Amino acid sequence: MTTSEAPAADCGLRERKKQQTRAAIHAAALELVTDRGLAGVTVEEICAAAGVSPRTFFNYFPSKGNAALGLPATTVPDEARATFLAAEGPLVSDLCDLVAQTVTLPEDRRRMKELVQARPEMVPTMLQWMADARLAVHEVASQRTDPDSARTAVTLVMAAVIEAAHRFTVGSRDDLADRLRGVVAEMGRLATA
Repeated sequence: MTTSEAPAADCGLRERKKQQTRAAIHAAALELVTDRGLAGVTVEEICAAAGVSPRTFFNYFPSKGNAALGLPATTVPDEARATFLAAEGPLVSDLCDLVAQTVTLPEDRRRMKELVQARPEMVPTMLQWMADARLAVHEVASQRTDPDSARTAVTLVMAAVIEAAHRFTVGSRDDLADRLRGVVAEMGRLATA
């Protein structure tokens, strides 16, 4: 193995470790919150069940509700921001790409839906996550167009995220972007039918 191969292998190992840690925190939070409710669980109990420290917990999730639902904090990646701002395609289509690179849908949406149905106190967490994602994307979109057009376009694409999450299992971020474009096009057809 050459030295140039070592960082790539290490990066893959590091990424797998992050995914395992994130999954362990999510699984522990999901189980505890399902059993005892959001108010009946502490971050420390989730950390003990997942075998992580509270500091590690907050590197992956902003709250115990987010951890139970598998919803990480939403930030627009620098590369996705730069690509969107440099793009010259249709605004909504480019926003579908930006949102797909920004929003991480929960892997087990069936269990997330079951949790929200069983524990209605989880609804505000889900709504706050969507609002945070919308604000993060709107901030970037406003750099490319006027704030009102940005708000309307972002609202449209975020509505498509909700619909895509109900309908599809998404294999990749590119797949999500394509699904979002399809749902947005369907919305347009329905609006003019």
